[in-house]
Formats: sequence, structure tokens, C-alpha cells
Amino acid sequence: MTSKIKLQTLTYIGMLLLAVCSGCGLYSFTGTTISPDIKSISIQNFENSSGEGPANLTQIVTNNFTDYYRRNTNLTVMQSQGDLQLEGQIVSFNYTPAAIQREGQQDIAGLNRLTLTVQVRFTNTKQPEKDFDRAFTISQDFPQDLDITQLSNVQIEQMTERLVTDVFNKTVADW
Repeated sequence: MTSKIKLQTLTYIGMLLLAVCSGCGLYSFTGTTISPDIKSISIQNFENSSGEGPANLTQIVTNNFTDYYRRNTNLTVMQSQGDLQLEGQIVSFNYTPAAIQREGQQDIAGLNRLTLTVQVRFTNTKQPEKDFDRAFTISQDFPQDLDITQLSNVQIEQMTERLVTDVFNKTVADW
């Protein structure tokens, strides 16, 4: 067999394997393992029960969840009654000193840490054994001279996107 025929044969086998793996509905290149009978997800508003954070924190978190699942799955995002259901609340939005340093007789924060915790209830109507109710927490450090009121929506959105990725991995990627 010539090397050209070997290459064509290997290319054909590779394409065939690719078609089989992506067509079965159990694996995708985003790493999801969604059963083919799951077609939709409902995402409720993540209300801010912490009483802290920007006024639009509920909107930022909820929109990040919705956008992330739309971008990374073929699921239809619904208001309610999805095959998969996400709901929860923002339970903590804390800005605290971190990396304490001693200057003379005084302790000061070298950094400030923003910590965001979201309690998530996940229901899988097709596979109830995958249901869970748990907290997800993400933190990010900021310079000591940056006041919490100076945090931009972009900084908070980037932080919540990391939290959404953690939830996504737990719900549909089985990580």
C-alpha cells in the first residue's frame, strides 16, 4: 500500500469516527455529556438574597448562566419546565481584606478579595440521580486601593463567568 493510499484510508477512518462520536449525542467538543433525550433547560432568575453588591447583580448572574448554556450546548433555554432546571440565589457578595501586611504599627490589606457565593438547585427530570443542591463560590483579589464601588460590571461579569463555568461542568460535563 502506498503512503498516499494509507493517508487517504486514515483520513476516511478519522472522519467516520468523528461522525459516529458527534452523532450519538453523548459527547460533544465542549465536553458535555448530555443524553439525547434532553432537549431543554430552564434557568430561573438568581435573586440576590445577600443584600450586597451592585443593583444589577441578579441580572448579571442570570444572564451569564443563560448565555453560557446557549453558547455551549444545543439545549433550548426556556423560562420554566425544562428537561434540566437551574435555580438558585446569590447568598454572599463579600469584599474583605486579604494579604495582610504590617506597616509600622499598623496592619493593612495588601489586597482585597471579592467572594461571590451562589446556591444552586439543579434538577434533571430525565435522570433524577444527577440532581443536586449546593453552593458554588468564586473569589478574586483586587488591589488595596480599589474600592468595591469602583468595580466595573465587566470585572464582576468575568468573575461570575468563572462561577458559571463551575456550575456548567457539574451539571452537563460531569466534571
